[in-house]
Amino acid sequence: MERKIESVTLQDLKLSYEVYGEGNTVILCFHGNGRSAEDFKFLERKTRKIISIHLFLHGYSTFSPSRIHEDLITSKDVEKLLEKLLTKEKVDRFHWVAYSQGGRFTLSAFPAFAHRVKSLFLIAPDGLDDKNFYSWTQRQWFTRKLFQRWVNKPHELMNISRGLAKVKIIDPKIVTFLNFYTSDHEKFETAYKTWSAFRDLRPSDEEVKATLEKYNVHFNLIIGEYDKIITPKSATQFLEKINQQEALTKIPFGHDVFKPHIEKELLALMPFEELD
Repeated sequence: MERKIESVTLQDLKLSYEVYGEGNTVILCFHGNGRSAEDFKFLERKTRKIISIHLFLHGYSTFSPSRIHEDLITSKDVEKLLEKLLTKEKVDRFHWVAYSQGGRFTLSAFPAFAHRVKSLFLIAPDGLDDKNFYSWTQRQWFTRKLFQRWVNKPHELMNISRGLAKVKIIDPKIVTFLNFYTSDHEKFETAYKTWSAFRDLRPSDEEVKATLEKYNVHFNLIIGEYDKIITPKSATQFLEKINQQEALTKIPFGHDVFKPHIEKELLALMPFEELD
């Protein structure tokens, strides 16, 4: 299908996105950190219009470098940009799919758009727990300084993580995950910048719960049974807090779901046309 790249702007913020197809079923997609808007090409059908966002610092989406440390990205920024995008693309109602870090953006902005959302599919989403170690470290100046150092000295982080895995404080799969980023300087630097710049995107469990109770949105949270990054336990606890326990679907994989055999399974779980 034809691919076109568009963008909307708000002050220094530029949010770019890709569009595939011109069907009546509109699907808005948010990819994960270090991933690509093209991840969602597997959703293409003649009946669909896929709008796949480039997260900031990925693809063509940019902002002022100062926002990495101050004047951080907020849910209001995301909401204003999405409103501009939906107006530009003449979209009234739509389905929403988000993966990993894209889930943090989605959960933060979802309450503002729920009245227009037909279905929400979160795949191994970040943002489920604002009190976990990951979220806590984002907000500490000294941990941000440490990670800034490790961008230039990734071997230090890997030595520490291997030591923690050896004494069984962390799972060895987390070491593999960290190695994926630290082995590529540009990828690791981007991961640090997004980790720092997006720390004010903090979804509210209470707001998400109230929103799902108010609007008739088909909601499903898909988690890898062997995911060590966004764990089944964190997904279960989140769903309990928002009273949506029945929304959980486990699939027999880890965190990386963008592989042909897994994408086929995901497709079967997302019957968009039936939900129109």
